[in-house]
Amino acid sequence: MEPVNDAIVAADNVIWYVGLAMILAAGLFFLYKFRLMQFVRLPEHIRLLKPKEQKKREGETSTISSLQAFLVGMGARIGVGNISGVATAIFMGGAGAILWMWIFACIGACTSFVESTLGQMFKEKKSDGQYHGGPAYYIKNGMKNHKFAIFIAFWIIITYGVGFVANQASNAASAFTSLAPEMEYLGVILAVVFAAMTAFLVFGGIVRVARVSEWMVPLMAIGWMVFALAAVVVNFHYIDDAIALIFTDAFDFKKIIGGFTGSCIMWGLRRGVFSNEAGIGSVANIASSAHVEHPIRQGYLQSIGVLIDTVVVCSATAFLLLTFFPDGLVEGGMNVIAGSAIEGGLFDTTPLAPVQQALSATLGGDWTLYLLAIFMFVFAFSSLISYYSMSEANLRFIKDSKKGLFILRVVVVLAVFIACIIPVSMVWNLMDLFMAVMAILNIYALFHLYKYVVAAHDDYRNQKDAGVEVPEFFVDNIKDSGLDTSGITVWDKE
Repeated sequence: MEPVNDAIVAADNVIWYVGLAMILAAGLFFLYKFRLMQFVRLPEHIRLLKPKEQKKREGETSTISSLQAFLVGMGARIGVGNISGVATAIFMGGAGAILWMWIFACIGACTSFVESTLGQMFKEKKSDGQYHGGPAYYIKNGMKNHKFAIFIAFWIIITYGVGFVANQASNAASAFTSLAPEMEYLGVILAVVFAAMTAFLVFGGIVRVARVSEWMVPLMAIGWMVFALAAVVVNFHYIDDAIALIFTDAFDFKKIIGGFTGSCIMWGLRRGVFSNEAGIGSVANIASSAHVEHPIRQGYLQSIGVLIDTVVVCSATAFLLLTFFPDGLVEGGMNVIAGSAIEGGLFDTTPLAPVQQALSATLGGDWTLYLLAIFMFVFAFSSLISYYSMSEANLRFIKDSKKGLFILRVVVVLAVFIACIIPVSMVWNLMDLFMAVMAILNIYALFHLYKYVVAAHDDYRNQKDAGVEVPEFFVDNIKDSGLDTSGITVWDKE
């Protein structure tokens, strides 16, 4: 399989040049158009997280709330990328990759706002009584390009319903199997258990997924941060060195230019996007499922999600690693450690190995490895069920069929089962490739449709300035914008 993997890596490197350019261009452009919205309006965004803000119109009891959609979206964002993905970024791109992850998250928060708002504006209500939307829907209803919409819907199903689901399940399983390599059938046992749990959730539909994510996501995020920060506290005397290294490494000319696809910038982008998913259209599928009074409200919430995922949760893992390797800090940075780690086989089994080593040595004892495995399972499973909800939305877009939905659910369960018992050394490279393609396709659509978000945002701000506590959106609100609103179908006053 090595030649196949080499071909994937080669294609990956080329496509990510285009992906980097488009992600940066979109993020900076939207940053300008919406006047640093993710920072200027941050207090207002945070207030939307309060339970009293989660209201539904009469007759909408079967749909999920804005907060539930936010938490399902966080479930997709907070996954194995927050642990093993951060480790990979540091050990392959250097400590400076963390600063670039933060920078891309701050830029990407606005891109996530745009795509989530578009998802809300162009969503549709299907036979299950739920709202469905995302890139396929705003491409069909906004760009009026049905063939392109069908293609991106199919791509999302394959990417998330099979590829990303397999990646999450495999990483969770490897966290457990690495604890007991002598147990020959542990992988099969885990495969059966994970597949059974997946079946229970996915055959229950998006509402059950939302209910699970509502309590699971905050619990796992806070739990991991407490666990990781406990290790940071033990090594806190190295925190100044760690922070200094992040900034000096990030602007080291050789690490920025030399071997650019392996530079701190590129690794910061790849692992940052894998973690927070800003700009690749995935979370827009989830954001669309919420019932809200105004599309902008869900856009605001999802922009916060990007910042929480990367600037908060990923940073806990980063400082756990950077404060554990004092020799690397003193003698030239994490690349010293990276080289010895790779040559010594530290990454041979899983990118999780450096995190396992740091926790075990810092907090003392193998108990940390078992707790880490539990976190990996919860992180992976929350992402897995969120990826399923994306796939379901896009299948319903292609054909709203009960038979097709049943087949999709079976495929997702099988993907989980198979991923737990086979090696997936190429999965990370495939995920990078899928993400780059998704980013290029989605951002192309965002550049065509961002004016709808501008019109909706102006409407929202005008209502707020007029003293309206909870602005409501109707398609007539933007009738004077000069935009074709025929594709906006669920926002009539009736």
